[in-house]
Amino acid sequence: MRSIFDSSFDYTPSVEADMRKTLECVWRQLGDREQQQEDPDAEPKSLWLECNGELVDFGSVNMLSVRRSTLGVEMVQFVCPQCKQRHESLQFG
Repeated sequence: MRSIFDSSFDYTPSVEADMRKTLECVWRQLGDREQQQEDPDAEPKSLWLECNGELVDFGSVNMLSVRRSTLGVEMVQFVCPQCKQRHESLQFG
């Protein structure tokens, strides 16, 4: 990211700034930063199967939705690869 003290920085007054372009740039930079911070050695995320108590890899299920509970915890709704029924689980890992 360029600094305002960099001689190549082109200052745009706020009244002339395009907020859509500015926010798109910020979101793109945040996305790039998140991708760089991912740990390749981290354990894969798992979900608990209600039908048999097993933990399965997050990527092996057909996810339907994610909701935030009243306690602020993310709950994942998915189709169980074992019994083909709808389950809901916390993410582990």
